[in-house]
Amino acid sequence: METTAKTAEDIIGIVPHTLGYIPRESLVAVIVGPDEHGTQTCATTLRVDFDLETAAHLVAEGGKWYSDLITGACTATGVFLVLYDSDYQCGTPEAVLAGVGALGDEYPRVHRDLIRAAIDEIALSLGERGIDTLSAWWVSEERFGRIDGDAQISTLLEAASTSACATELVAAGSSPAASPQELVVRPVSAAEFTVSRNGHCDTWLTIADGFDVLSILYPRLACLSEGEDAIDRAAVAELMTLQTIKAVDAILSEKWSRDALEMILSFDHPNFAPADIESCGPGQLNLRAQRYAMSPQAAQHMVGLSPRAPRPRDVQLGIEFLRAYIPLGHPDVRATAYAVIAWFEWSLGGSTMAEQYAQAGLELDADHAMATLILDAVDQGYLPRWLMSARRGPG
Repeated sequence: METTAKTAEDIIGIVPHTLGYIPRESLVAVIVGPDEHGTQTCATTLRVDFDLETAAHLVAEGGKWYSDLITGACTATGVFLVLYDSDYQCGTPEAVLAGVGALGDEYPRVHRDLIRAAIDEIALSLGERGIDTLSAWWVSEERFGRIDGDAQISTLLEAASTSACATELVAAGSSPAASPQELVVRPVSAAEFTVSRNGHCDTWLTIADGFDVLSILYPRLACLSEGEDAIDRAAVAELMTLQTIKAVDAILSEKWSRDALEMILSFDHPNFAPADIESCGPGQLNLRAQRYAMSPQAAQHMVGLSPRAPRPRDVQLGIEFLRAYIPLGHPDVRATAYAVIAWFEWSLGGSTMAEQYAQAGLELDADHAMATLILDAVDQGYLPRWLMSARRGPG
């Protein structure tokens, strides 16, 4: 996605296009960094769930965990922050006229003050890393404005959705979904599935053969994790041959091999370093998977359970690989594929899409343990270990 943003309307107008959907109760960072020529450009967009509890934690503990996310995503020199908060304008004359809140209520003022303090903490933490907070805006219902300004001074959101950049993206075919649920990839029809398998729907590879296939295509997949450009989804799709799909079918069929796949597709597990996988000959990746997938020590290094902050691009590549798999994946393991995506989304701190994919898995298998675990974690506010440690601080 290439466009030239010059105004606040442009920045806010492109956010739904970069995410693919219209966010709710979120903090979005439009990250600016140098390209290969040293020109400052929008490197990527990062969204996290954001509510008053998050804001209160930032005020109490500081913004290090958030700046860790930014620096982990890519090389950044500046950040535009866009807060989506449905209650931000409550209590303003405009909101009262629209039937939201009451003029003079103390709560809305406290709400906004807390948000401003939290954004200040983020800006301080980013500044310590040499990253400028270029500007911060709020979006609430149908209006937006500056967080450091008067909440009564705002602009209709329509100005952003019809800005030059947004219009350009719409003309190029971009159409953000109204909700994240619409972004969940769905399987092909039963008839299309049968055709894709050449009529042999119940022919399975062994798990060992599945790992052999994975080890052969792995160097091409790992290559896609390099650099900081957007992940090449077309290149990921090219890897998804029938043999690859059947290999993933087999690997997802058992818990131990599924866990190994999670370790491999996170691209940062110490027992599945890219160089080690690329050196595997026939049968060797299967042996490595058997050795480590059932190890309690190895489990502690899995993304989400590890205290290490993941590199978002790496985990996102694993998500894209499984998203390309699901449409033609075998129905018997499709719920597990959804659950693994949900785990990866949760491990990045993205509870919104984690919830959507976990629910998709439970629609296929109401008793799926992994999908249930993730949904419970989201419902109860549990975070991945690296993020929980950062937000709670030592002790």
